[in-house]
Amino acid sequence: MRMRTFTGESLSAVMAEVRRELGPDAVIITSGDAPGGGVEVRAAAERGAMATSADDSVTALARRDAERTRERGDASAGLTRIARALTWHQVSPEAAEALMQSAMAMQDGEATATLARALDQRYGVHPIEADPGRPILLAGGAGAGKSSCAARLAARAVRHGVRPVLISADARAGAREQLSAYASALDLPFEAVEGPRELSAVLTRATPQAAIIDAPGINPFELDDLDDLADLAYAADAEIIAVMEAGLSPGDAEDIAALFAAIGAGRAIITKLDAARRRGALLAPGEAGLAYAHVAASPFIGSGLAPATALRLARALLEDDAGEEDHS
Repeated sequence: MRMRTFTGESLSAVMAEVRRELGPDAVIITSGDAPGGGVEVRAAAERGAMATSADDSVTALARRDAERTRERGDASAGLTRIARALTWHQVSPEAAEALMQSAMAMQDGEATATLARALDQRYGVHPIEADPGRPILLAGGAGAGKSSCAARLAARAVRHGVRPVLISADARAGAREQLSAYASALDLPFEAVEGPRELSAVLTRATPQAAIIDAPGINPFELDDLDDLADLAYAADAEIIAVMEAGLSPGDAEDIAALFAAIGAGRAIITKLDAARRRGALLAPGEAGLAYAHVAASPFIGSGLAPATALRLARALLEDDAGEEDHS
């Protein structure tokens, strides 16, 4: 596959040059403002591809694309499939270009394996242990799925012989009741706290085997909310785990991941994968320096959390089945 950068005064003029030079099957990797003004487009095409006459029908092009996608053993077809997927999911230009460069260097034939290897080279994976050795604090926006993640992590811990205490620091109506119901169903201890001092007292008094803390839902763009979250984690000596929805816009997701990283988060759980059509936000935690912990691809608590492996992320971006459940 060839990759080239084109610049011009307008997008229509640049796109005409792309089609002229790389042919109608060219894939747009990134586009934006050129450093010196105008428009810049980064595009790729299979080696040997040639421009065809302008009267090629859209139907014929679509048929050829589908045929190439099915040719899993062909390296160029695999790269084309990856490039189209990254564009469709609105992956950030920096991440898309880096992943394409890695994929092109591998010259593998199958798209999923190639993208998985490229993701593995760029991002870290570190699933949460059944017994993390210190309290974990699940942080995210309201409705991100923190409480359900707490229940799933607790259920997995119980299967491994660990009995964590579930702690709600979320005073929103219904939030504590929900986590309390999960704790009751798992026959685990439950505590509700109002703030850092009470949280510290509970952990000192109870000396639990493990602790999973459901933090208040916050607006991560509010610095006061982030400060309060950091104070809560400090009081418990807890590891902050960012809980982020797969359906966020990639730009917002990268900013949110970076803000959580700034207050000490080191890992992330991606939720609501089943409800996201465009999944560029999947790569936001990795771009912010967070390691991937787990993926929640089902709204049902009993489905568990799947380790966020590079292969699973690749399948999610290539729209294969990424929702295999983890019952380990």
